[in-house]
Amino acid sequence: MENFGYSSEELISIVAELAPKYAGCEHSSITYEKAQMLMEGVLYSIRECMESGRHGLLAKELPAKEAYALGQEIIIQKVQNLQKLASRLIFEFQDYELECLKDVVTKGFPAFLANYDCKYAPQETLLTLDYPILKDINALSGIDAVLTYAQCLALEQKFLANFGNLYVTEILSAYHTDYELLMENICHIVLTNLMGHIIVDKPLSHNGFHTKDFEHAAEILSGKSAEETEQYIKNLLGLLMEHYFDNDTLLENYLRCDVPNIAARIRLTSDVFM
Repeated sequence: MENFGYSSEELISIVAELAPKYAGCEHSSITYEKAQMLMEGVLYSIRECMESGRHGLLAKELPAKEAYALGQEIIIQKVQNLQKLASRLIFEFQDYELECLKDVVTKGFPAFLANYDCKYAPQETLLTLDYPILKDINALSGIDAVLTYAQCLALEQKFLANFGNLYVTEILSAYHTDYELLMENICHIVLTNLMGHIIVDKPLSHNGFHTKDFEHAAEILSGKSAEETEQYIKNLLGLLMEHYFDNDTLLENYLRCDVPNIAARIRLTSDVFM
């Protein structure tokens, strides 16, 4: 684990202050595993301080205890942000009948907020986050992972809401008869469908593709490398954002995470007709 330039003595002194409170008055010591857990929590909190733009370069000059305390404040603020976002998602979101999406919002977030330990184990993610999002957050943990995940879901809700519940469920039903049980990202399915419509210049209101559509797509993509196809999809996504979402940068950047997957899927489909 990175110690951010602090000595072991500085870090251990913070753990030593936490240990009695964690163990309770009736205990005089804790196990090595618990001490290791507390140390991971201390380093997680210090990282929050170091990576926050709020304190700038001064963060690297702070004593370990101050950096830890500031990191704890940031963590608490992020938990409060998650509480607000989760409440909005629970009351406003559409699950489009996808069970794993419904569970993570209605059950997962409340469970995380009820059990997350800011002080002693802020590094613990607790949730499995079964519904897959487009952004890779594997490097994140704790509140960083869950808050980022919730923010991504909020962006997805904004994207999907623009097309309406019926339109989205029709696309999902055409994709798989039992889509409700799938553990796949809805935006990927819908966005791939939309990109297909744009490529072959087919009205979005005309659901489904025919052989001639795939042949047309194959002609358009013929000769394009994987990189060129991805850039082509990015350009189309930009047009979609301009037309439907007033050039929403946050949303476009999120959806761009899926461009390589969309490009590969469209190329694979069109290659059959080349």
